[in-house]
Amino acid sequence: MSPSRPSPAPLDPRLLRAVTDLIHSSALPTLTVTDLADHVGYSPHHFSRIFHATVGLSPGQFLAGARIDAAKRLLLGGTDAVIDIATAVGFDSPSSFTRRFRTTVGTTPGALRTLADDLAETTLTPVAVGDPRQPPVHVTLDLPAALRPAAEVAVWIGWFPRPVPFGLPGSGRMILGASDLVLPLHPGHPWLLGLVVPRHASPEELLTPEVPVFALHPLPMTGPGALTLHFRLAATHTPPMLSALPARVP
Repeated sequence: MSPSRPSPAPLDPRLLRAVTDLIHSSALPTLTVTDLADHVGYSPHHFSRIFHATVGLSPGQFLAGARIDAAKRLLLGGTDAVIDIATAVGFDSPSSFTRRFRTTVGTTPGALRTLADDLAETTLTPVAVGDPRQPPVHVTLDLPAALRPAAEVAVWIGWFPRPVPFGLPGSGRMILGASDLVLPLHPGHPWLLGLVVPRHASPEELLTPEVPVFALHPLPMTGPGALTLHFRLAATHTPPMLSALPARVP
């Protein structure tokens, strides 16, 4: 048996910042993985390996996520037609855009706008979705000092199949305040991710936070136990919060 291939070293922080700055620039709609690799002087293959080792996603996945995140902001910040938004963020056709949007956000572009309208007309209330027969996980929340007093925040926590906030969680909770809680496990969704927003945030801030306060437990949970979620301001290389429902667990 041949020895396993060693994992590549992470991308230098300065180069990672250069890549993410380019992704978040006006060049986003036309960028390719080759463009990103050229920008920091690597071959596309080697760049893809070290980017994945650093961020947890391939550069292609990160690019697609950034385009969908930009589309979410355009959808919620104006009245442009979906076809125009698809073109603006680099998709060739509305149908391919809608398919990718539904897969990564968990709903259609039009439904996201409807959700924002619904949130504008309602008061946030706690939500819990999960199978109480599943083993429990006791979760302690660690919030940045800037978000205290904890009573003024809404905390959204969900189980995901991968350690990135793509699509909808399998189950989870939205609570008001930052009290500790118990969540039943969700088979096949072992990664626990969370988002904190001000309790009285606008629908746009709930669905597309400018600088997310985000938490990811570093290990998958497949059995009962206890853990602490450490919430921090998202870094520029943190995958964008793409789930459609940081205010409502499906």
